[in-house]
Amino acid sequence: MNDKELKRMEGRWYLQYSGCPLWKRGSIDTISFNYDVQHKGEELVLHEQVEYRKNGKMKMKRGFEIPVEGTESFSWKGAGMNRIFRNGSRVLHLQEGILVLWFERTMSTPESIDVLTRKKHLNAQESTHILQLVANLPDAAPYLADLESVNIL
Repeated sequence: MNDKELKRMEGRWYLQYSGCPLWKRGSIDTISFNYDVQHKGEELVLHEQVEYRKNGKMKMKRGFEIPVEGTESFSWKGAGMNRIFRNGSRVLHLQEGILVLWFERTMSTPESIDVLTRKKHLNAQESTHILQLVANLPDAAPYLADLESVNIL
């Protein structure tokens, strides 16, 4: 992951579709991933803040997405109360306001993908376009059956 690609990821992304059971719970909604490019020594990393509403109360999870040199992958390291958690992820698609991420299995979640957009809400045409795009990503195919909309109005 080069510095230019990290800069393209910077900013707020809204989770639209996920295969992760955590995000598919009825008590969780309005999920956004917020990335800020920061220096950690000589390297650039993404400071990540995931915000979501659970049972009507705003919650957040903070950490760092640390690029794995020469790949499209990240090693995630939690911050604050999440500092003991670690996992890996990989960018499957990044363009046109659409970000598709693969996440490795953890102790509490299965291997899955998330589909994020710069737009908070999508119309039917946009949703159809995004789902077709994801269906054509070879690395996403094993996870399509578990993908569900999580950004319901």
